[in-house]
Amino acid sequence: MANKYSKSNISSKASEAKTMQEYEERRKRLNTGAKVMAIILIAAMVVFYVLEAGISLMN
Repeated sequence: MANKYSKSNISSKASEAKTMQEYEERRKRLNTGAKVMAIILIAAMVVFYVLEAGISLMN
């Protein structure tokens, strides 16, 4: 049974640091994207409810 971890049990610190750095960069980008999407969603909800309130007041 061969997998990517069976070639050697010794991992270099450089590759671990690189992997961790890539993970942190991906996580930061994901968090930023989630915040932007949340702000857009909230803004869309506010606009929708203001328009809906205006339409209902005109009736």
